[in-house]
Amino acid sequence: MSNRMSNPMSSSSAARSTSAPPATAPRLVSPYNPANAVTASRFLTLPPFLWAVHHGHYQIAAVAIVVCALLDKVDGLVAKVFDCRSSFGELFDAITDGVCYGFCLIVLAVYGWAPAVAVVAALGLGGLNSVFRAIHIKRVGRPVNYKSYAMERLVGFIAYLVGFAVARYEVTYYYWTFLPLMVVVVAHDAKRMLLDPVPPPPAADGATSTSELVAKEGV
Repeated sequence: MSNRMSNPMSSSSAARSTSAPPATAPRLVSPYNPANAVTASRFLTLPPFLWAVHHGHYQIAAVAIVVCALLDKVDGLVAKVFDCRSSFGELFDAITDGVCYGFCLIVLAVYGWAPAVAVVAALGLGGLNSVFRAIHIKRVGRPVNYKSYAMERLVGFIAYLVGFAVARYEVTYYYWTFLPLMVVVVAHDAKRMLLDPVPPPPAADGATSTSELVAKEGV
């Protein structure tokens, strides 16, 4: 009788032990990986861009900015192929965007290819956004890139603004139209970065947590 009563208990405990997922160590992704190498290679397009603008070679300047923009797309593909996505990689990519496109805007303004006042205002808003992102990182307590799809679209539009100026279009209207859009996006992102609840930490670096999956499905 006691043996028959003990069997269900042992089978239920065995079922619980088999259903529990095994504990795995967090997956660490080295910052020295192919995706980050592609991201860093975008800096190599800046000296040719400066040289081309200085000497008035519009086509070479256009090629430099196009290559810089294409590499921005390739690094994400490389990260997927080599399975080396990480929080540091996303943060490094965002910093590279700001440095590369900010450098190009400054060069265009210095050589009179773009309105200097509009460029300074855009760079000021970008710097303010960077301060908000630094505060957000401090709130989260780990290096993390705040994902803003609206800001990503604006960064892509900056590449077009640089291209328009390199093509010697009349760009004053485009640059001044860009500023109100950037003000709205920076204000919206500031509210989310400074006031909204802090997101939970991911299960492992380079992996996607359950809460992140739910958030992505809801977007």
